[in-house]
Amino acid sequence: MSSRKFLIHIMLAALLLLVLGSSVAVAASQPSKAGFDRLANRLANQELVPSNQKQTNQALAKLRALLPPNDPGRRFRYRYIYCDFAFSNDAKAGFAYANRGLVEASKAGDASAAANFELCRGYYNGLLTTPRAELADYNAAIVIARRLQDPRLLGDALSARGNIESLLGDQSKALNDFLDADQQYRSINLTTAVEVNQLNIGISYRRMGLYDKAAQYLLQARKSALRRANIDTEFAAAIQLGYLYSAQKRFAEAITAHRRAVVLAKKLGDRESMGDARLGLADVLNERGDYALVLKTLVLAKADFIAVGDHSEDGMIYLYSGLAYTGLGQYRRASRVLDLAERYLQHGHNLRYLQMLYTARAATYKAMHQPLLALAAYQQVLSAQQSLLQMAQAQFTTWMHYQQVAQKRKAEALLLRTTAANNRQRLASLERTRKWQGLSLLFGALLVLGLLSLMVRQISKTRQLRGIAHTDTLTGAASRWQTDRLLIKEIQQARAKSYELAVLSIDLDHFKQVNDQHGHAVGDEVLRRVVKSCQSVLRKGEKIGRVGGEEFLIVLSDIPLEAATRVAERLRTDIEGLTLDEVVPGLRITISIGVAALRLPDEDVQSLLQRADAALYQAKNLGRNTVQVDAGKAADGLTDDGRPAGSQAS
Repeated sequence: MSSRKFLIHIMLAALLLLVLGSSVAVAASQPSKAGFDRLANRLANQELVPSNQKQTNQALAKLRALLPPNDPGRRFRYRYIYCDFAFSNDAKAGFAYANRGLVEASKAGDASAAANFELCRGYYNGLLTTPRAELADYNAAIVIARRLQDPRLLGDALSARGNIESLLGDQSKALNDFLDADQQYRSINLTTAVEVNQLNIGISYRRMGLYDKAAQYLLQARKSALRRANIDTEFAAAIQLGYLYSAQKRFAEAITAHRRAVVLAKKLGDRESMGDARLGLADVLNERGDYALVLKTLVLAKADFIAVGDHSEDGMIYLYSGLAYTGLGQYRRASRVLDLAERYLQHGHNLRYLQMLYTARAATYKAMHQPLLALAAYQQVLSAQQSLLQMAQAQFTTWMHYQQVAQKRKAEALLLRTTAANNRQRLASLERTRKWQGLSLLFGALLVLGLLSLMVRQISKTRQLRGIAHTDTLTGAASRWQTDRLLIKEIQQARAKSYELAVLSIDLDHFKQVNDQHGHAVGDEVLRRVVKSCQSVLRKGEKIGRVGGEEFLIVLSDIPLEAATRVAERLRTDIEGLTLDEVVPGLRITISIGVAALRLPDEDVQSLLQRADAALYQAKNLGRNTVQVDAGKAADGLTDDGRPAGSQAS
């Protein structure tokens, strides 16, 4: 459910008390400009929320009964409120209603009504097609709201657009919109809207991987919702906390949160929300390995979405189904379903979901013993990862710029207010005493200290974000992005100085069995132990980089192929002898390694990595726990029988 929907739901917060507490039936309500405006203003100020569709219908009937006849402005106001609430289980009808309202409001010259119908149409348009389709309507509403200088309308439109930008992966733009919306709401003291907007900010921080920051906002949003008995916002907070806990591998808490979201969606009587909650539950069940339950949950979610005409989640349903079929060993079926998922996800251009799809496809092909298809899928994974890292870097840079500009504006505004106040005080007190001059200087010094403190925190935050981009937080190895940078740099130096260079492509054998049999916590500890063991063998300055779930890459510079092979064999034997009894008694792990040397003077990064990966696949095919070397004798990669050209056993 979009933030637009629960922002408007909040407008009806305590309407149940208003309706049930009155002894006068709806039919007995008399049209009244004052009565209509009072109720409409309470809704606009987000003071009232219904708990379910029945109460929503009662609220709309009450508002309709108060509507004066022959009053076009108030009639449009009633209609766009009706548009937002009356079609929660019929997206197609909602889109048609919003379209008619937009045409009529435009003809009548009611710009405020036109903007509100744009927001309503965008919401239903996203349900019927893809979330990206909503942006045109939200952008149009923002233009109108800025022209009208309407803070509440502008805040709603910015929040709606930010929600879609966040969903599509552009967190820097989303956060900028959410913070701008926050300023609009605060300017007219819309406290409830400010609290709901905290949920949107928390979602963006979660998608950026800043989980502690996300938890702070999401838990605050849930607390506010519970205090106001706002089921809609409590539902949204529950489902987002479920995704957060899943990302942190806290699967039991994630399942509890998503199941709570299902219960709340049933209370709301909103089939779309039920589908969203079940889709989130399927995601965490996949992570935990409950594949049969995933498929049952997705059947229910699909029925929920079909009931309201929502096709925007078809791609995710196919993706989660494909992951479940892969987990169940039904690889051919998984492959077909993943192909269907790709058709939808490519249209949505969401790189996070495409990376998940390519990873699942690679695992499926690998299990089906189709190494060439698996290699192609892994290359798609690497490409998506690289694009995500580049996008994350750009977003962090943009976000830091937004932060700096915002802080600068706040500091300038504070300085102007302070200067004006000091001038007034000075003019009033010059004839009596000069003591205020000292206080003014002291205040200025405190202001400077405050700005310096802010600058120090900003620098610290920048360093933290740089560390996130350079290091894999689980193992301490170099990140994929940092590993790629290191490899490119080493190849450039090797060409310039004419020395030899080799890469080791490493994969943990049967690692999926470790996760399946002992859980992801044990798997994570195994990854950390393997990285630590490898680091103890490498020379000073050499790093191991994590390039996939259980895949690693090591760059060895200024070293001949024979010596690189000996290093690889040393790594293999050390891991084979690694004691993991304190993790799980009797647990042992082995690795397979592919070795390839750089062909000077003009081989590129992609070709070198492909040869190393091909040698790694040969090691896997020969029974694992072995080192295979690509001798670099063939130019085209693989021979007709599928072996790396020129490879040899260590």
